[in-house]
Amino acid sequence: MALENSCICGMDEAGRGSLAGPMVIAAVVFNTNFKFAEVAPNITIKDSKQMTIKQRQEAFELIKKHAFAIKIEVMTVSEINKTGVGRANIEGFRRLIQKIDANQYVVDGTLHLGNLGNKTLLVQCIIDADEIVPATMASGIVAKCERDRLMLQLHHEFPMYDWNTNTGHGTQKHIDAIRQYGITEHHRIRFVKTALRNSDIRMRSK
Repeated sequence: MALENSCICGMDEAGRGSLAGPMVIAAVVFNTNFKFAEVAPNITIKDSKQMTIKQRQEAFELIKKHAFAIKIEVMTVSEINKTGVGRANIEGFRRLIQKIDANQYVVDGTLHLGNLGNKTLLVQCIIDADEIVPATMASGIVAKCERDRLMLQLHHEFPMYDWNTNTGHGTQKHIDAIRQYGITEHHRIRFVKTALRNSDIRMRSK
């Protein structure tokens, strides 16, 4: 992507703490001076976890209209089970940074992303950036919308786990379903063991 004026790339993830499903990491590039209030004062924009589904969808359409670029990295359950969610999270951010050109990158959280070559000094990891930096706020919304879409697809294949409403998180209904039916290839083994307090887990019968 060619740089257009001065631009900032915000980055955030969705699904880090889920028992099932991938982790989705998104990057959104805005003009450095972009402000949601100036382009859509009547649309609610905030931390994606505090928004309703309707609010997120409205915001997503607005983001697509005004962003210079949007990219998504899906960290699969296989990758998460192999390396752990922390390393998978870092790897996802590193991949996106290499794919997008910007004057500045703002990642939500306190991650240590390591050496990123000539982009290393352009990256900032800031606690609660998804509440104060428009591009990072937008990336959280995009990541959440995309992950919810993926989990809804999986729900149609495995409706007993209620993924259309819990999006793979460890609700009591989800945990009860794991005890009753076993796990699928979409479950994160370490997370499930913790949720079930290390009791025996089994694969779901075909």
